[in-house]
Amino acid sequence: MNIANWFPPAMVALVIWGVTAIMPKVVLRKLSQYQMSVYHSLFFLLFAVIAQLFYGGPEYDLKAVIFAMATGACGTLGQLFYLTALKEGPVTYVSMVSSLYPLVATLLAAALLHDPITLRQAAGVALGLASIILLVKADGRK
Repeated sequence: MNIANWFPPAMVALVIWGVTAIMPKVVLRKLSQYQMSVYHSLFFLLFAVIAQLFYGGPEYDLKAVIFAMATGACGTLGQLFYLTALKEGPVTYVSMVSSLYPLVATLLAAALLHDPITLRQAAGVALGLASIILLVKADGRK
C-alpha cells in the first residue's frame, strides 16, 4: 500500500467535503432538506449517467448491483439526516459529529471484514468518541 497512491485523492476529498459541509446551511435557508435532497440526487444521477457513458458500460453482477444500490440508499439516508441536523444546528457541531463516521466504519470493518484494529486505530476511535462527548456537553451548557 503506497501512500502516494491514496493520500492525495483523500486530501482532495477532505477539502471538497469540507466545503460541502457548509454549502447546505446556505441552501437550507431557502429550501427544505427534502427539496435539497432532490436537487442533490438529480445532479448525482446526471453525473452517474455521464460516467457510465464515458468510462464503461454498466455492470450486471446482480449481487454487486444490489450492494451498490444499498450503498446508495445508505448514502441518501445519511445525507438526509445530515441536512435535517444542519437545518436545526450549527455547522460547527453538526459537521464535526457527522464527520466521525470512520468510527463506525472502523468497528464494522473489524467485525464484518475481519480487518485488524491497531492500538493507534483504537486510540483514534476512543478520541473520536471523546470528541463527540465533549461537543455534546459543551453545547448543553449554552
